[in-house]
Amino acid sequence: MRIRGFCCGWLEMDRAGLISGDEGTMRIPIPAYLIEHAGLTILFDAGLPPELRDSDSERAREIAPFFGCDLPPGTNLVERLRSCGIEPGDVDMVVLSHMHFDHVGGSSLVLDAELVVQRAEWEAAVADVAGDQYMRADVDVERPRRLLDGEWDIFGDGRVVVTVTVGHTAGHQSLRIITDDPRELILCGDACYLRRSLDTRSLPTSSFDASAQLAGLEWLDERERSGARLVFGHDPSQWPMDLADDRVIELTSIHADG
Repeated sequence: MRIRGFCCGWLEMDRAGLISGDEGTMRIPIPAYLIEHAGLTILFDAGLPPELRDSDSERAREIAPFFGCDLPPGTNLVERLRSCGIEPGDVDMVVLSHMHFDHVGGSSLVLDAELVVQRAEWEAAVADVAGDQYMRADVDVERPRRLLDGEWDIFGDGRVVVTVTVGHTAGHQSLRIITDDPRELILCGDACYLRRSLDTRSLPTSSFDASAQLAGLEWLDERERSGARLVFGHDPSQWPMDLADDRVIELTSIHADG
């Protein structure tokens, strides 16, 4: 099994949107993950919409009041994949932690891949026509998709398991991987934004279900205490933060402490 991660852009956002009560802004990475196992090529999350590279695009103008966006040349999903020797048509599946624009946006570049999302998440995002929770879902509702109702062992061998971690959104999911070490690796998505979120049990100013998200943090803490490595949703300490230190990270060597 090979597992790689890379940033598909960066956002500048209010710190309170990450941890309630914080002030100022924070520059955060927007990661996506490439997993190759048993003859399949899988993505976990897809990064920012490619239209955000053009600050005059309709999508960029829509997001600009809330987030500063940085999507330099070489960092959209297709460009990242090609730097790894993967063409868009090689991707079999895109597992989405949830359907916020910074996790689903790049999926428009791999249209032949099957989307894998919790049914509750899909229905919530598609129903949110006013954009109150999802700022408009960047998904073609006609594209191939697999809607889950709970945990799913993708390969049937226990190596890559989609795990429900509701709280941040109605159907958030994380990915549990058993690496070749072997050791458990958990791609948290936005079940846990930052190391500090886990250490202090701090949530952002808004969650779909705060009590469920806190329960998810407890579960992640238990898994880490049992030896799992956690990759947080947007922790700057786990990722290169500019093009001067820009690289694809082999997830077997990522600095898990944050």
